[in-house]
Amino acid sequence: MPIYLLRFLKISALAMGCMLLFQTACTPPESAEKEQKKGVVRLDLRNAQVQKLYNFSDQRNVDSLKFYLNNKNATLRYLAALSFSSIRDTNVIESLIPLLRDDVEDVRIAAAFSLGQIGHVRAEKPLTQAFVATDSLSQHQRLNAVILEAIGKCGGLQSLKNIASVRTYQPSDTLLLEGQCRAIYRFGRRDITDPTSTAQMVAYVANERIPAPARLMAAHYLARTKDVAPDSSQAVLMAAAFVRATDNPDIRMALATGLGKSVTRPAFAMLSKVIRSEQDWRVKCNIINALAKFEYDTVRSLVTPFVADANPHVSRTAANFFVANGQIKDGDFYWRIPNNAGNAGIPVLSQIALLQASNKFLSGKTEPQSKDYVNYRLKEIFQQSKNPYERAACINALAEFGWNYRWIHDKGFNDAHLAVKSGAAEALQTIMKKPNFYAFYGEASKGVRRELYYYQREIIASGDAGMIAAGVGGLKTEALNYKTLRDSARIDDFRAAQGKLKMPRDVEAYSALDEIIAYFEGRPAPPAYKPKWNHPINWDRMKVVTPETSVTIETAKGKITIELYPESAPGSVANFLDLAGTGFFNGKTYHRVVPNFVVQGGCPRGDGYGALDYTIRSEIGLAWYDKEGYLGMASAGPDTEGTQFFITHSPAPHLDGNYTIFGRVTSGMDVVNQLQPGDVIDQVNIQY
Repeated sequence: MPIYLLRFLKISALAMGCMLLFQTACTPPESAEKEQKKGVVRLDLRNAQVQKLYNFSDQRNVDSLKFYLNNKNATLRYLAALSFSSIRDTNVIESLIPLLRDDVEDVRIAAAFSLGQIGHVRAEKPLTQAFVATDSLSQHQRLNAVILEAIGKCGGLQSLKNIASVRTYQPSDTLLLEGQCRAIYRFGRRDITDPTSTAQMVAYVANERIPAPARLMAAHYLARTKDVAPDSSQAVLMAAAFVRATDNPDIRMALATGLGKSVTRPAFAMLSKVIRSEQDWRVKCNIINALAKFEYDTVRSLVTPFVADANPHVSRTAANFFVANGQIKDGDFYWRIPNNAGNAGIPVLSQIALLQASNKFLSGKTEPQSKDYVNYRLKEIFQQSKNPYERAACINALAEFGWNYRWIHDKGFNDAHLAVKSGAAEALQTIMKKPNFYAFYGEASKGVRRELYYYQREIIASGDAGMIAAGVGGLKTEALNYKTLRDSARIDDFRAAQGKLKMPRDVEAYSALDEIIAYFEGRPAPPAYKPKWNHPINWDRMKVVTPETSVTIETAKGKITIELYPESAPGSVANFLDLAGTGFFNGKTYHRVVPNFVVQGGCPRGDGYGALDYTIRSEIGLAWYDKEGYLGMASAGPDTEGTQFFITHSPAPHLDGNYTIFGRVTSGMDVVNQLQPGDVIDQVNIQY
């Protein structure tokens, strides 16, 4: 009897049930030689047939893709099957299921991955039956790993219990362990959890013999699963794992967040200790955020010094900590931090965040002088700053004090930069949605309510796509009940403004107005807008792309070199190279920088709401955001990508399956980590 099967026979009764579940339709492993004879997958992008399949996927031509699922050519079957990971059509589930028994394992992997992406319960049993349990030579670990993760995307609680109960995977079973952890993580992302699965993830992350990719996913499960809060004994194990992961900041980042969810004495003891010694800026950011649920007075003293940290990401994270978690008693403390000895040189965005925290928690009645000073200082920074992202941050901070609404309107709407205009529209929406609106404005509430309504109409009449997308949601504020002000002519005005938007470029503004019109008419929110196919893949561009092709993004802070993934995302690669080839990116800014998450650029407006007159398709393939430096396409929903891209600071598995990956940084991550809002892309050079 194979050793692998003997290990299976030693597991508990519950795990035995899991094994039997996976064995129900097992097939003997094929030799590599036989599989080679039956066909291999070769993604030659110069092959006309291969291009045809990519085009069918790009066009969302479901019928043609279904036809190719039975093609004799393994490459074409593979491409047809994998296309449905992006299309996610439940009507093809029954057509994909037979490919789980395909002679070519790559085809089986593609089918399993797509069934997981579709995410329907009908795929749960076929995927479970396709798991190769009698894999004594470990020839099918990659397939089994993909199947496990796919079950995590579509299965129910019993499948979670079955998968979590398996204790027989050995440290050498790298892919199986990673697949098991990914499965449990995916269940968690769907709010399907079980104490057994949490205990297993804690045990894995605490075991140094478990491969790092599996421990990373276990740590992200503990960090990102909504209803998981490790108990005191689990926190002890996680803390020990944090200490032992000295050479793996990716794991430490996720463990810090997980410990923050524990809210136990061991968790706090660990976080409060390592925050002083941690050297990786990304881990520091996560530790700061993780302290939010602990006793405020103690945490305040821990976080405050990091406002003056040399790394601007850490500084901004610490300042924003007080915006999110501050208290009224410290309202007069936050704005004074930059004035304390030794705190000179705090970045402007951090200063603005501290002023915002004071503006949020200071009382205008008991501390009017400080309140007046804070708002004066924010307005002063706004008027002096040449950086539009600093001005937009000032606008956002001023919105904490509702009486600034006229100033926000007058200065924000008339600013020369679109990022400030859309920021002002968003700030007014924030004011409109404040839960204490009527108590705050008192007898003036009626007049302020109507004035804000006219500002919203001004936004719509402007036709500015960014302002509309960012701001008109305030009209749906139930407490303000703007339905009482409507008449048929005003609804027609909204429709007329919507009709003037240019599609698909202005999809976010169009969708925002769609929701407003439906709200005023008493209809349910309309389904998300789905752009029609409008931008074919440029295969002429792809003819010259080779595995050695790369791009270099030049900035004042240095160069970033990126390898591309044309086989995984040919449409995104071709689009990026087309834009770079015409100089489109030159002079564009990084308009969005989220510490320890992403830097994002490529917006023609500079505010995140810009695009050109086309969209490209989402291309979801067998790639994961499991490391730093991935190049992804920004999106407002499926198939709405265009010119905006992002680069990740660290692993971001919550993006998997939803955002196209089309490259990765090979050198220059130190430059990526220095980028701040407003930094400019000088040029993008292509090396063929």
